[in-house]
Order: sequence, then structure tokens, then C-alpha cells
Amino acid sequence: MDIREHIIETAISLFYSRGCKAITMDEIASEAGISKRTLYEQFADKEALLEAGIQWWNKKGQKVMEAITKEAENTLDVLLKIHHYQSEQMVKMSIDLVSDIKKYYPQVFKNTILASREQHRARSKDFLLRGQAEGIFRDDINIDLINDLFEMMFFFIHDKNRALVQQYSYEEFFRCTAICYIRGISTEKGLNYIDKHYAKK
Repeated sequence: MDIREHIIETAISLFYSRGCKAITMDEIASEAGISKRTLYEQFADKEALLEAGIQWWNKKGQKVMEAITKEAENTLDVLLKIHHYQSEQMVKMSIDLVSDIKKYYPQVFKNTILASREQHRARSKDFLLRGQAEGIFRDDINIDLINDLFEMMFFFIHDKNRALVQQYSYEEFFRCTAICYIRGISTEKGLNYIDKHYAKK
């Protein structure tokens, strides 16, 4: 691992657990075991480091999703496993992170959160269409509306005034969001698969 990636991993770990506003460049340098000079040789300021960190995190998540897609039994299995992974990540994330980025670093928010959101919507739409072709998802659903609703849920649960992701375990969070959401759009074939493979033990 080179010094740049080491700095990014250190910074994103701090941002992820505590939000980005509270974290200073001094703290990042100290945690990474490097001098401030070395840090600023790699990144001009915290905003540049934050953007690089989120892009790095998104690429890491993309690799996880590609591995899930490769190993999954069918489209429904892909969606459930991806949502399980995302739920696990969300409950570990600081409730301040998304709101901090949006409020204090709007350009970073646009370049990372909003950009990845469009990619997620396109991928989700593709999975839903494939699921319909497989007879797993109902043909009468409005896929764009389903995407809108799931996106609204994501931002709702990260609202720091509600802090839902801090109140529940990721297992409960996953079961009461992804499972309920996906059951609602599934055919009998899809419901049987969920009950067989994801029923609560």
C-alpha cells in the first residue's frame, strides 16, 4: 500500500465513524503516523482528501457488489445480499457524515454522493427489470417510483434528527427495510425464495 492510499484509508475510517466536520488534518496525520507536510504533499486540504476518500470507499463497495453478483443464485439473491451489505455499513456510519458533507462540502456531495446515487439507480433498475424477466418481481410495479421511494428511505434514515441507523442492529434494520421492501414487489416465486432463504430463524 502506498502512502496516498494509507492516508485515504486512515481518513475515511475517521470520517466514517465520527463525521467529517469534527476531524482535522492534524488528527488524520497523527492517526496515519505521518507528518502534516507529508499529508499536504498528497492532498491540498481536507475537502480534497474527503472527496478522494469517498470515491475510494465507493470503489471498494462496487467490488463487493460485483463479487455478490457473480456468486448469487439469481437476481433476487443479488438484491437481498447487496441490501444486507448496505444495511450493515449504514448502521456503522456516523449519523453526521452525510449531513456534514451536504452542508459543509456541497461540491464533494455533488461529485460523490449524488454521482454514486445515479449509478445505484441505474444498477437497481437493471436488477428490477431482470427480476421481472425471471418472474421474481411483479410486472405491475413502477420501477422508477420504486427507486425514488428507496432513495427517500436512505436519506430519511440518515436524518440526524431521527438517527434511525443508530437505534437498531443491522440485522433488524435489514429485515425491516430491505426484506419488507422487496417482499412488496415480489411475485409468489420471489416470496417463496425469500421465505426459504431469508426467513428469520
